Amino acid sequence: KKDAAKARIKALIPLQNLLKEIFGDDDYNVFVFGSYPTIRFDEENSDIDVAVYTADLQLYKKLAIVIEDFFRERDIKLDLFYIDTTITAPFYLAPLRANIQFTDYYPTALRTFESKCAAKLQQIKMRMGSL
Repeated sequence: KKDAAKARIKALIPLQNLLKEIFGDDDYNVFVFGSYPTIRFDEENSDIDVAVYTADLQLYKKLAIVIEDFFRERDIKLDLFYIDTTITAPFYLAPLRANIQFTDYYPTALRTFESKCAAKLQQIKMRMGSL
């Protein structure tokens, strides 16, 4: 299972290279998280979880098309979403803390957003603890 997980991670390199070739590697980041890069991935039932951050919604739409095509051509189920920094929500912590990121683009605004999401999670935990 470890070898299969490593192979799946290596299989992402062509997508990373394609995105870099088309869009460069500034102004966006792609995060892969969930079971895909792990031994928990089930070929029949799992999908790949991918989140994209960019401040440019038009760039996101272009990135999304390339990413969707890449996985469709390989018959891999995809769950793709946009990291919307106008909505502070703990579920963004999973991609933002993922070990697999396609670029080094992680601007201060995104770091601040991650901190706000973590604080929101703490608030929720505190409220649940008081129930």
